[in-house]
Amino acid sequence: MSERPSTASAIAVLLVALLAVSHGSIFVRVADAHPFVISAFRVGIAAAVVVPLALALRWRELTALSRRTLLYSAGAGCFLAVHFVTWISSLNYTSIANSTVLVTLNPVWIAIVMTIATRHRPRGMVIASVGLSVAGGAIIGYGSAGAGGSSLFGDGLALLGGMCAAGYLMLGRLARRNGISLLSYLALCYGISAGLLWALVLVMKLPITGLSNETYAAMIAMALLSQLIGHGGYNWSLKLFSPGFVAVCLLGEPILASIFGLLYFGEAIPVATLVGAPVIMCGIYLGARAELR
Repeated sequence: MSERPSTASAIAVLLVALLAVSHGSIFVRVADAHPFVISAFRVGIAAAVVVPLALALRWRELTALSRRTLLYSAGAGCFLAVHFVTWISSLNYTSIANSTVLVTLNPVWIAIVMTIATRHRPRGMVIASVGLSVAGGAIIGYGSAGAGGSSLFGDGLALLGGMCAAGYLMLGRLARRNGISLLSYLALCYGISAGLLWALVLVMKLPITGLSNETYAAMIAMALLSQLIGHGGYNWSLKLFSPGFVAVCLLGEPILASIFGLLYFGEAIPVATLVGAPVIMCGIYLGARAELR
Protein backbone atom coordinates (compact mmCIF):
# COMPACT_ATOMS: atom_id res chain seq x y z
CA MET A 1 0.00 0.00 0.00
CA SER A 2 1.51 3.32 -1.10
CA GLU A 3 1.88 6.08 1.45
CA ARG A 4 0.23 9.42 0.91
CA PRO A 5 2.86 12.11 0.27
CA SER A 6 3.28 14.68 3.03
CA THR A 7 2.07 18.24 2.55
CA ALA A 8 5.68 19.46 2.74
CA SER A 9 6.82 17.16 -0.07
CA ALA A 10 3.80 18.12 -2.16
CA ILE A 11 4.57 21.83 -1.72
CA ALA A 12 8.21 21.13 -2.66
CA VAL A 13 7.05 19.49 -5.89
CA LEU A 14 4.88 22.53 -6.64
CA LEU A 15 7.84 24.88 -6.11
CA VAL A 16 10.06 22.88 -8.48
CA ALA A 17 7.20 22.81 -11.00
CA LEU A 18 6.80 26.58 -10.64
CA LEU A 19 10.47 27.19 -11.39
CA ALA A 20 10.32 24.92 -14.45
CA VAL A 21 7.12 26.45 -15.84
CA SER A 22 8.36 30.00 -15.28
CA HIS A 23 11.07 29.36 -17.88
CA GLY A 24 8.48 28.42 -20.51
CA SER A 25 8.10 31.95 -21.89
CA ILE A 26 11.89 32.29 -22.01
CA PHE A 27 12.20 29.16 -24.15
CA VAL A 28 9.41 30.47 -26.42
CA ARG A 29 11.35 33.70 -27.01
CA VAL A 30 14.51 31.73 -27.85
CA ALA A 31 12.73 29.37 -30.27
CA ASP A 32 12.52 30.90 -33.76
CA ALA A 33 9.52 28.94 -35.06
CA HIS A 34 5.78 29.31 -35.63
CA PRO A 35 3.84 29.25 -32.33
CA PHE A 36 1.86 26.20 -33.48
CA VAL A 37 5.12 24.35 -34.20
CA ILE A 38 6.52 25.27 -30.79
CA SER A 39 3.31 24.03 -29.16
CA ALA A 40 3.38 20.77 -31.11
CA PHE A 41 7.03 20.09 -30.25
CA ARG A 42 6.49 20.93 -26.58
CA VAL A 43 3.56 18.58 -26.07
CA GLY A 44 4.70 16.05 -28.68
CA ILE A 45 8.07 15.40 -27.03
CA ALA A 46 6.39 15.09 -23.63
CA ALA A 47 3.86 12.64 -25.08
CA ALA A 48 6.67 10.63 -26.68
CA VAL A 49 8.08 10.12 -23.18
CA VAL A 50 4.94 9.32 -21.18
CA VAL A 51 2.81 7.38 -23.71
CA PRO A 52 5.25 4.44 -24.17
CA LEU A 53 5.78 4.31 -20.40
CA ALA A 54 2.02 4.19 -19.79
CA LEU A 55 1.51 1.48 -22.41
CA ALA A 56 4.26 -0.61 -20.82
CA LEU A 57 3.42 -0.03 -17.17
CA ARG A 58 -0.29 0.86 -17.10
CA TRP A 59 -1.80 -1.11 -19.98
CA ARG A 60 -4.26 -3.00 -17.77
CA GLU A 61 -5.41 0.25 -16.16
CA LEU A 62 -5.79 2.01 -19.51
CA THR A 63 -8.03 -0.75 -20.88
CA ALA A 64 -10.24 -0.67 -17.78
CA LEU A 65 -10.83 3.09 -17.51
CA SER A 66 -14.42 4.29 -17.37
CA ARG A 67 -15.90 6.30 -20.20
CA ARG A 68 -16.21 9.31 -17.91
CA THR A 69 -12.52 9.22 -17.00
CA LEU A 70 -11.58 8.95 -20.67
CA LEU A 71 -13.79 11.93 -21.53
CA TYR A 72 -12.33 14.05 -18.72
CA SER A 73 -8.79 13.21 -19.84
CA ALA A 74 -9.57 13.85 -23.50
CA GLY A 75 -11.25 17.15 -22.68
CA ALA A 76 -8.24 18.23 -20.63
CA GLY A 77 -6.02 17.40 -23.62
CA CYS A 78 -8.14 19.57 -25.92
CA PHE A 79 -8.03 22.49 -23.50
CA LEU A 80 -4.26 22.05 -23.15
CA ALA A 81 -3.77 22.24 -26.93
CA VAL A 82 -5.74 25.48 -27.26
CA HIS A 83 -4.03 26.88 -24.16
CA PHE A 84 -0.58 26.51 -25.71
CA VAL A 85 -1.60 27.74 -29.16
CA THR A 86 -3.09 30.94 -27.74
CA TRP A 87 -0.56 31.62 -25.00
CA ILE A 88 2.57 30.92 -27.07
CA SER A 89 1.11 33.04 -29.89
CA SER A 90 0.54 35.89 -27.42
CA LEU A 91 4.29 36.18 -26.81
CA ASN A 92 4.72 37.31 -30.43
CA TYR A 93 2.60 40.38 -29.72
CA THR A 94 2.94 41.39 -26.08
CA SER A 95 5.54 41.42 -23.32
CA ILE A 96 6.51 38.41 -21.22
CA ALA A 97 5.17 40.24 -18.15
CA ASN A 98 1.77 40.97 -19.71
CA SER A 99 1.40 37.47 -21.15
CA THR A 100 2.29 35.59 -17.98
CA VAL A 101 0.18 37.81 -15.73
CA LEU A 102 -2.94 37.48 -17.88
CA VAL A 103 -2.59 33.75 -18.58
CA THR A 104 -2.48 33.00 -14.85
CA LEU A 105 -6.00 34.39 -14.36
CA ASN A 106 -7.32 30.80 -14.40
CA PRO A 107 -8.31 30.80 -10.68
CA VAL A 108 -10.76 33.61 -11.45
CA TRP A 109 -12.32 31.60 -14.29
CA ILE A 110 -12.44 28.53 -12.02
CA ALA A 111 -14.24 30.53 -9.31
CA ILE A 112 -16.78 31.83 -11.85
CA VAL A 113 -17.43 28.36 -13.31
CA MET A 114 -17.80 26.81 -9.84
CA THR A 115 -20.28 29.53 -8.87
CA ILE A 116 -22.36 28.90 -12.00
CA ALA A 117 -22.12 25.11 -11.67
CA THR A 118 -23.32 25.12 -8.05
CA ARG A 119 -26.09 27.64 -8.91
CA HIS A 120 -25.36 29.62 -5.78
CA ARG A 121 -25.35 33.38 -5.57
CA PRO A 122 -21.78 34.58 -6.02
CA ARG A 123 -20.05 35.19 -2.71
CA GLY A 124 -18.45 38.51 -1.95
CA MET A 125 -15.01 36.97 -2.43
CA VAL A 126 -15.89 35.88 -5.98
CA ILE A 127 -17.29 39.31 -6.84
CA ALA A 128 -14.18 41.00 -5.43
CA SER A 129 -11.97 38.58 -7.35
CA VAL A 130 -13.66 39.34 -10.66
CA GLY A 131 -13.73 43.08 -9.94
CA LEU A 132 -10.04 43.28 -9.11
CA SER A 133 -9.09 41.13 -12.09
CA VAL A 134 -11.14 43.26 -14.48
CA ALA A 135 -9.65 46.45 -13.00
CA GLY A 136 -6.09 45.13 -13.26
CA GLY A 137 -6.72 43.81 -16.76
CA ALA A 138 -8.13 47.19 -17.81
CA ILE A 139 -4.98 48.94 -16.54
CA ILE A 140 -2.74 46.55 -18.49
CA GLY A 141 -5.01 46.82 -21.53
CA TYR A 142 -4.84 50.61 -21.39
CA GLY A 143 -1.06 50.43 -21.38
CA SER A 144 -1.09 47.95 -24.27
CA ALA A 145 -3.43 50.16 -26.29
CA GLY A 146 -0.93 52.97 -25.94
CA ALA A 147 1.82 50.64 -27.12
CA GLY A 148 -0.13 49.65 -30.23
CA GLY A 149 -2.93 47.32 -31.31
CA SER A 150 -0.70 44.26 -31.60
CA SER A 151 0.12 44.36 -27.88
CA LEU A 152 -3.57 44.50 -27.02
CA PHE A 153 -4.20 41.53 -29.33
CA GLY A 154 -1.47 39.60 -27.52
CA ASP A 155 -3.11 40.40 -24.19
CA GLY A 156 -6.38 38.97 -25.51
CA LEU A 157 -4.67 35.76 -26.60
CA ALA A 158 -3.11 35.41 -23.14
CA LEU A 159 -6.53 35.87 -21.53
CA LEU A 160 -7.98 33.13 -23.75
CA GLY A 161 -5.04 30.93 -22.86
CA GLY A 162 -5.84 31.42 -19.18
CA MET A 163 -9.46 30.38 -19.72
CA CYS A 164 -8.29 27.18 -21.43
CA ALA A 165 -5.83 26.55 -18.60
CA ALA A 166 -8.75 26.70 -16.16
CA GLY A 167 -10.61 24.06 -18.17
CA TYR A 168 -7.47 21.93 -18.29
CA LEU A 169 -7.02 22.12 -14.50
CA MET A 170 -10.66 21.42 -13.67
CA LEU A 171 -11.02 18.43 -16.00
CA GLY A 172 -7.66 17.10 -14.83
CA ARG A 173 -8.86 17.28 -11.25
CA LEU A 174 -12.06 15.37 -12.14
CA ALA A 175 -10.09 12.69 -13.99
CA ARG A 176 -7.62 12.23 -11.13
CA ARG A 177 -10.44 12.04 -8.58
CA ASN A 178 -11.86 9.13 -10.57
CA GLY A 179 -8.78 7.15 -9.59
CA ILE A 180 -6.67 7.28 -12.76
CA SER A 181 -2.93 7.18 -12.11
CA LEU A 182 -0.83 10.22 -12.99
CA LEU A 183 1.08 8.35 -15.71
CA SER A 184 -2.08 7.11 -17.42
CA TYR A 185 -3.69 10.55 -17.20
CA LEU A 186 -0.65 12.31 -18.65
CA ALA A 187 -0.42 9.75 -21.46
CA LEU A 188 -4.05 10.34 -22.45
CA CYS A 189 -4.00 14.11 -21.96
CA TYR A 190 -0.64 14.75 -23.66
CA GLY A 191 -1.30 12.16 -26.37
CA ILE A 192 -4.59 13.74 -27.42
CA SER A 193 -3.19 17.26 -27.15
CA ALA A 194 -0.12 16.34 -29.22
CA GLY A 195 -2.27 14.64 -31.85
CA LEU A 196 -4.41 17.76 -32.26
CA LEU A 197 -1.42 20.09 -32.42
CA TRP A 198 0.54 18.00 -34.92
CA ALA A 199 -2.56 17.60 -37.10
CA LEU A 200 -2.86 21.40 -37.12
CA VAL A 201 0.82 21.83 -38.03
CA LEU A 202 0.63 19.30 -40.86
CA VAL A 203 -2.64 20.66 -42.28
CA MET A 204 -1.19 24.18 -42.30
CA LYS A 205 2.07 22.82 -43.82
CA LEU A 206 4.19 24.75 -41.32
CA PRO A 207 7.99 24.24 -41.49
CA ILE A 208 9.31 21.77 -38.91
CA THR A 209 12.73 21.05 -40.46
CA GLY A 210 15.65 23.34 -41.20
CA LEU A 211 15.23 25.27 -37.96
CA SER A 212 18.26 26.46 -35.98
CA ASN A 213 19.91 24.23 -33.39
CA GLU A 214 19.07 26.87 -30.78
CA THR A 215 15.39 26.59 -31.70
CA TYR A 216 15.35 22.80 -31.43
CA ALA A 217 17.23 22.97 -28.10
CA ALA A 218 14.73 25.50 -26.72
CA MET A 219 11.76 23.36 -27.75
CA ILE A 220 13.30 20.21 -26.23
CA ALA A 221 14.06 22.07 -22.99
CA MET A 222 10.51 23.40 -22.96
CA ALA A 223 9.13 19.87 -23.28
CA LEU A 224 11.39 18.25 -20.70
CA LEU A 225 11.48 21.05 -18.11
CA SER A 226 8.36 23.17 -18.49
CA GLN A 227 6.04 20.38 -19.63
CA LEU A 228 7.17 17.12 -18.03
CA ILE A 229 8.59 18.53 -14.79
CA GLY A 230 6.43 21.67 -14.58
CA HIS A 231 3.01 20.53 -15.75
CA GLY A 232 3.70 17.00 -14.54
CA GLY A 233 4.27 18.38 -11.06
CA TYR A 234 1.06 20.39 -11.23
CA ASN A 235 -0.95 17.35 -12.31
CA TRP A 236 0.62 15.21 -9.60
CA SER A 237 -0.40 17.78 -6.99
CA LEU A 238 -4.04 17.75 -8.21
CA LYS A 239 -4.41 14.38 -6.50
CA LEU A 240 -3.82 16.16 -3.18
CA PHE A 241 -4.89 19.77 -3.72
CA SER A 242 -7.78 21.54 -5.41
CA PRO A 243 -7.27 23.41 -8.72
CA GLY A 244 -7.71 26.68 -6.82
CA PHE A 245 -4.90 25.91 -4.39
CA VAL A 246 -2.59 24.83 -7.21
CA ALA A 247 -3.49 27.99 -9.11
CA VAL A 248 -2.72 30.27 -6.17
CA CYS A 249 0.69 28.61 -5.82
CA LEU A 250 1.31 29.63 -9.42
CA LEU A 251 1.10 33.32 -8.56
CA GLY A 252 4.87 33.27 -8.57
CA GLU A 253 5.01 32.38 -12.28
CA PRO A 254 4.43 35.88 -13.73
CA ILE A 255 6.83 37.35 -11.16
CA LEU A 256 9.62 34.88 -11.95
CA ALA A 257 8.97 34.98 -15.71
CA SER A 258 9.12 38.80 -15.72
CA ILE A 259 12.39 38.73 -13.75
CA PHE A 260 13.85 36.13 -16.12
CA GLY A 261 12.75 38.21 -19.12
CA LEU A 262 14.52 41.22 -17.66
CA LEU A 263 17.69 39.25 -16.84
CA TYR A 264 17.94 37.24 -20.06
CA PHE A 265 16.61 39.69 -22.64
CA GLY A 266 16.68 43.08 -20.91
CA GLU A 267 12.92 43.27 -21.48
CA ALA A 268 11.59 46.06 -19.29
CA ILE A 269 8.30 45.51 -17.50
CA PRO A 270 5.69 48.04 -18.78
CA VAL A 271 4.63 50.67 -16.25
CA ALA A 272 0.96 49.77 -16.69
CA THR A 273 1.81 46.15 -15.90
CA LEU A 274 3.67 47.16 -12.75
CA VAL A 275 0.47 48.90 -11.63
CA GLY A 276 -2.10 46.40 -12.91
CA ALA A 277 -0.33 43.13 -12.11
CA PRO A 278 -0.55 43.45 -8.29
CA VAL A 279 -4.26 44.24 -8.63
CA ILE A 280 -4.77 41.14 -10.78
CA MET A 281 -2.76 38.99 -8.38
CA CYS A 282 -5.00 40.08 -5.52
CA GLY A 283 -7.96 39.05 -7.66
CA ILE A 284 -6.34 35.69 -8.47
CA TYR A 285 -5.67 35.08 -4.78
CA LEU A 286 -9.28 35.82 -3.84
CA GLY A 287 -10.51 33.62 -6.70
CA ALA A 288 -8.42 30.72 -5.48
CA ARG A 289 -9.57 31.29 -1.89
CA ALA A 290 -13.18 31.27 -3.05
CA GLU A 291 -12.65 27.97 -4.87
CA LEU A 292 -10.95 26.45 -1.83
CA ARG A 293 -13.94 27.15 0.44
